Amino acid sequence: MPSPLAANSNPANTATDSRTRRSRDRLLGALFELMCERGYERLTVQNLLDRAGIGRATFYAHFDSKDELLACSVANLRAWLLDERAARPGQRLGFTEAFFGHVAAHRQLYQMTVVRESELSVEHKIRAMLMELVRADLAPGRSRHGQPDAALELSTQYVVGALWSTLAWWMATPTAWTAAEIHALFLRMTLPGLELGLQASL
Repeated sequence: MPSPLAANSNPANTATDSRTRRSRDRLLGALFELMCERGYERLTVQNLLDRAGIGRATFYAHFDSKDELLACSVANLRAWLLDERAARPGQRLGFTEAFFGHVAAHRQLYQMTVVRESELSVEHKIRAMLMELVRADLAPGRSRHGQPDAALELSTQYVVGALWSTLAWWMATPTAWTAAEIHALFLRMTLPGLELGLQASL
C-alpha cells in the first residue's frame, strides 16, 4: 500500500512546480522515515534537512515549521481517505476500512507516534482529521436550520473516541488480528450505539 503520509497530492504543470513538488516530496518522505525511526516530538528541522538533502532556505520556502510539514502530511492522508470513502457510496463510515489498512501497512510509524504518551502532536492532528471525516460522513440529511446539532456532535465524538482507542490498543498489543478483522469488530461495536445516538433529540 502506498503511503499517503509521504505522498504529495498536488499536481505540477511547470518546471518550477516540478521542482517545488520534488522538494516537498523529499521533505514528506524524510518526515515519514524519521517518524518511523524516532517518533515526531524528538525530530528537528535539521534532522529533516539532513535526511532530505536540502537546505534550510528551501525548507522555509515551503513550510514555516515541522508542525506545518506534519499538517501537510496529514492533509494528504485525509485526501486519500476521502477518495476511499467516495469509492464506497452509501456505506456508513466508509473511510475506516482504508484507515485501518493504512495503519496496518505502516505499523512501525503508528507504534512510534500513537503508543508513546509523549507523542501528542501526531495524536492531536490525526484526531482532528478523524473528527472532520466522521462529521462529514454523519452530517448529510441532518439540517437543523442553522442550529447546532448536538446529537451529531456527540455521535462524532463517540465514533472518534472509539476509533482512536481501538487504534491505540491495536498498536500497543501483540495480536495477530488483521486490519479487516479489527475493522469488522470496530464496526460491530460502534455502529449500534452510533445509530441510537443519531436518533436522539438533544
